[in-house]
Amino acid sequence: MDYRLGFIFGFAILLALGIGAIASSNYNKDKKIKTKYDERQKIARGKSFTYGFYAMMIANLLLMFAHLFGLADFLGSYGYFTAIIVGILVEMTYAIFKDAYIGLNTNTRKYMIFMACISGINILSTVIGIANGEMIKDGVLQTPYLNLLCSILFAVLVADLGIKHLLDKKEK
Repeated sequence: MDYRLGFIFGFAILLALGIGAIASSNYNKDKKIKTKYDERQKIARGKSFTYGFYAMMIANLLLMFAHLFGLADFLGSYGYFTAIIVGILVEMTYAIFKDAYIGLNTNTRKYMIFMACISGINILSTVIGIANGEMIKDGVLQTPYLNLLCSILFAVLVADLGIKHLLDKKEK
C-alpha cells in the first residue's frame, strides 16, 4: 500500500508541475514562462523576501517556545509548514502593495482566476478531509490541514490583489 501511495503522490506532483508550467506561460501576456520585472520591482521584491524570511524565523521561534510549553503539540510536524506559510504571506502581501508581485508581462485577471481556482480546489480537499474525519487523528492535525493552509494562502493572494486593484483604481 505504501508503494502505491508514493507512486500516486509522485505522479500528482509531476502533474501539478506540468499544469503549473502550462498555466504560468498562459497568464503572461507574451506567453513566456519567465515573468519580467523592472528595477524598482526587483528592489521591492528583495525587501519583501527579507521581510518574509524574518517573519518565518519569528514564527519558527514562537513555534519552538509553544512546543517547549506543550502548546503546539497538536500541530505535529505541520507547525513548520505553518511558519513557512506565514513567511510567504508576509512576502507576498508586501510585494503586492509595493507593486512588485505582478510582473510587467503578467495578465493579472487570468492570474487571479487561476489562483482562485487553486484556492477552491484546496478548500474542497479540506472539506472532504473534515467530512471524512481525517483532519485530526489522536489529537494531531493531519494532511487536510495543509490543504487548509494552502487555500488560505491563495485566498489571501487573490484578496490582496483585488484590494490593490481597487486602491489603484481609486487613485486614478
